[in-house]
Amino acid sequence: MVYVSAASPHLDTVEVDSPLGAVFFDAPAQLANFRRRLDLVEQVALNPSGSRDLLLGIAGEL
Repeated sequence: MVYVSAASPHLDTVEVDSPLGAVFFDAPAQLANFRRRLDLVEQVALNPSGSRDLLLGIAGEL
């Protein structure tokens, strides 16, 4: 999924890859849904340092 923010919000677009090819979303309700999803992911995602430490820990266990 790629969320492209434009200089003007009405030009924002989300592109999602699917087995049938790329699907584009640009309706305000659809964009609001994707924005909420991305906000939730950002809340639980590790920062770059935390991600690196996690991967190094997993690699050390192999």
